[in-house]
This record gives sequence, structure tokens and C-alpha cells, in this order.
Amino acid sequence: MSIGFTAYGYNIVIYLIAIMLSIGGITLGLGYALNERKLKEFGKKELIESLFNGIIVGSLFLLFSSNGALGIVLNQLTLSNNTTISCSSVLSQNPALCLANNYLVGTTPYTFDGVQHYSVLSSVTGMMVGLITLNTALGLVGASKIDLVIVTISLSYVVNPLISQIQYLIRILGTLSISILVQAAIITVIAFSALSLILPSGMILRSFYPTRKLGGFLIAVAIGLYVVLPLSYVLNASMASSFSTNINSTSLSEVTLSTKNFQNTILSTSSEAQNSNSTLLTGLVDVITNGITSLSNSISSTINYLYSAISYFIVYVFILPIFSLILTGISIRELSQILGSEAFFGKFNIL
Repeated sequence: MSIGFTAYGYNIVIYLIAIMLSIGGITLGLGYALNERKLKEFGKKELIESLFNGIIVGSLFLLFSSNGALGIVLNQLTLSNNTTISCSSVLSQNPALCLANNYLVGTTPYTFDGVQHYSVLSSVTGMMVGLITLNTALGLVGASKIDLVIVTISLSYVVNPLISQIQYLIRILGTLSISILVQAAIITVIAFSALSLILPSGMILRSFYPTRKLGGFLIAVAIGLYVVLPLSYVLNASMASSFSTNINSTSLSEVTLSTKNFQNTILSTSSEAQNSNSTLLTGLVDVITNGITSLSNSISSTINYLYSAISYFIVYVFILPIFSLILTGISIRELSQILGSEAFFGKFNIL
């Protein structure tokens, strides 16, 4: 994979730099001819800034051009150690962005450091589907009633607390899914706009005296978003691969199957109880009690496991992305200062 430096705006910037060099030279000559100190200072400053702009544009071209230095570095940092990823043509231009997309919302498994992984969204939605199925099965059990002639037993009081816990987990997973989709959308927007819009705009604006600081800031933003942010997601994927994040869907399926089997047991028990004597009724009650206890213990154990798994997802979806934003913000601030601009982050300027 290679990063193709967009030609959009590049030729315009070259012409603008030549124009500003001419303006600076003419202004400097007029300053010496008229012996005007302000014209001399302005002319010297514009010549220096135009030369600096030329150095910046040349450096960016070398970094972002096809098979440039930055592309080589990104390939080495991202695609080493038996890493296999697949993306659309736009995302594939930057392997770090491609890996970030696979890590967040990839529809097929990807290989990182020689280990196959599923995207965070796939794991979260798989868990959500399993919980919704289990919630439906428990709802059917809760709606079932056992008529034992003398008394009618309703299981809603037993399963409702479990249903409440499951619905709470489903809401958490829904929030996590939204956050993942937002992050993936940002990654896609960066892939489309960083080199084709933000970077050329910054180079053009930095060529003019009134918009020089804004142009430097936009260049820093483009580099921070296109390089630092996706590389931080590569770091996040590396940290996430250190843990076992594969969801044990078999456990959820087994609990759901046990719930459905228990529902069938309830239905058959209710029909048998209509024509049973007192001794048999006692045995049926024991069967139901044992079934409720076994099912409750199984679901409680699964819920505890799910809470543990969700805690990992919260780290992947919220904590690590915050860390990525902090790194990106710091890089943008430092690059802005190098380019003669200022990045204002308000209360976050302490970073």
C-alpha cells in the first residue's frame, strides 16, 4: 500500500509561492530604492516565509507522494508481523487507516500480528443478538403459568430480575455500537478529506500573509488526522490483541437453548398436572424447582461473564479512543507551533 499525494492544490501552491517570492523581492527592492524600513522588513519577511513555504511543500511532497517516506514508515508499522487487512480503495491508501477500519467495523476477520481477530462492532453486535434472543426466551418463560389444580404458579417473579439485567446489558451494547460507528465514520471522512481538501487548503492559505497562521494550523490538522490518529488506533489494536476478546457465543447459545427446553418442560408439566394425584404433583413441583434453580444459576454465571467482557469493550470503545484524541491533539499543537501557527484547545491546552 502507498500514500498517493493528491495533485489537487499542489500546482496552485507552487504558483502562489512563485508569486509571493516575486512580491517579496519587488517589495524589498522598493524598500532599498525608497529607503523605507517597513518595506525592507516586509519584503525580507515575505521572502523568508515564501522560501519556508517552498521547503514545507517539498517536504510534504516527499512524505506523502506515492511510495514516499511516510508510506514506507506506515507500511512497516502497520503491515509487519503477518498482518492481513482489506479495505476500500480510499482507505487502502493509508494502511493505518485501513487497519483502524478493520479493527472498528470490519465485516470480515483480519489478521494482526499473526492472530485472527473480529472487529469490535462484530463482537458487540454478536453479543447483542445473543442477549436479545435470550431475553425473548426468558420473556416466554415468564409469561408461562403452571396450573397445579390447587394453585397456579407464575414464573414472572423469577425471570423478571434476570430480564432486567439482560436489558441493561443490551442498552450498554447499543451505546457501544453507536460510538464504534461514529469513530468509523470519522476514519472514513479523514481518508476522503485529509489529503484532498484539508492539506491543500492549508498549503494555499499559508501562502498569504493574512491567512498564514490558519494555513499552518490546517496543515498540522491534516498531518495529525492522517498520520497520528490512525497510528494511535494501530497501537490500540495492538493493546487489544493482548487480551482475549473473542465472545463465547456458544455459552449464550447453550443458555438460550436451556431456556427454551425449560419452557417446553413447563408446558408439558402444566398439562400433566391436570390429571395427576398429590404424590405426582409433589414430584412435578420438585422438577420445576430444580429447573428454575439450574437455569437461574446458568444465566447468572453468563451475565457475570458478559459484564466482564463488556468492561473490556468499554476500554476499547471509549478509553483507548480518548487516548488517541489526546495524542492527536498534542501532535497538532506541536506541529502548529513549528509551522508558525497556534492551536488553541481552551481548557485542554494544558496537554
